[in-house]
Amino acid sequence: MTDRVILHVDADAFFASVEQITNPFLKGKPVVVCGLPLEHGVVTAASYEARPYGVKAGMPVAQARKLLPDGYFVPVNIPKYLFFSTRLLSIYLQMTPRVEAYSVDEVFLDLSGVADPWKQAVELKRQIAQETGLTVSIGIGPNKLIAKIASDLDKPDGLTMVLPEQALQVLGPLPVERCPGIGPKTAANLKALGIVTFSDLAQVPLAKLRWWFGKNGEKLYWAARGVDETPMVLLDQLPPLKSKGHEITFDQPMRSVEAAQAVIWEISGRLGFEFRSQQRLAGGIRLKVKPVGGKAVTRQTRLLAATADERVIAKTAFQLFRQGNFTELRGLGIYGIYLVSSVKDQNQLHLFPEDIPGEERLQTAIDHLKQKYGEGIVVPALNLLSSDFKGSGKG
Repeated sequence: MTDRVILHVDADAFFASVEQITNPFLKGKPVVVCGLPLEHGVVTAASYEARPYGVKAGMPVAQARKLLPDGYFVPVNIPKYLFFSTRLLSIYLQMTPRVEAYSVDEVFLDLSGVADPWKQAVELKRQIAQETGLTVSIGIGPNKLIAKIASDLDKPDGLTMVLPEQALQVLGPLPVERCPGIGPKTAANLKALGIVTFSDLAQVPLAKLRWWFGKNGEKLYWAARGVDETPMVLLDQLPPLKSKGHEITFDQPMRSVEAAQAVIWEISGRLGFEFRSQQRLAGGIRLKVKPVGGKAVTRQTRLLAATADERVIAKTAFQLFRQGNFTELRGLGIYGIYLVSSVKDQNQLHLFPEDIPGEERLQTAIDHLKQKYGEGIVVPALNLLSSDFKGSGKG
């Protein structure tokens, strides 16, 4: 059996780097990419020039501005990042069809059987820099676990190779939180047990880890030894996407129905644009409401016909919202469910269409503006009501 050779490729400070590439004025400057609105959102990404000041992803923008008052704060631009992500993917596929898309800025490549993977990685970095202007950090290892850890050992613009016989030596002194899948909570629990490094973790018997962490204990046991038999999930093996949505958590309680409706319109607009860009239609809508002091409530309904029209998404979501007696909200989320392809001959038309003359041309023009200048370039006036409430978003 041929030994596995896996590359983990991670685009350095991806969102911030894209902003610096597309706006030369920002090159070399501390750039902070923020969710909208800029004053109430959270940090999505920070350039390497901004990180020494303590700015990092997930931090409230207000806090980031205090740490970096002279930084350059720019709004998130999803279409722009997806464009660069697609360019990167095309480069990876030129090297090998065995590609797993791990995230918008990370992939695994299977180069098993390649005579000189280091040389291939060097060439890959050169091609990416030449064709996109981006730098990437690459880790090479005998499995996905070690490759991903290796890519983080020399950033930015790094290249690290860990041979199978080197795995324990390299992993041993690293803190356990460097292990993919070990989040802050698990890391804190391990440290409370005196387990700080991979070496510490490797000293704990399997039975004890199972007793402490249940089924995750066995994963920790093998991870400490650099063992990972997780297979590659290639692009043509991905299960069909069943749902897609976004949530917004408010910085302060929302008590206005009108403001809630504005948030619903904003999320719906983002979803509609993404569905049209990805040639998908939603066969149903799910609304998630987080009331203050209570558990999240979800409601959903099927649509008479699948859609990528934000008006239909917003109208349906608002109807679901009005079914509840919500007084104070701490968050709202909308999901398109029962997703299908938007190939026209596969989908039933509306029996009573809501379209008006010129509407399709208008929507196409708006989508073009969003693709060129960002999602926030054109928004319904109603959305302005929501800007005082928004905080962090996820989707």
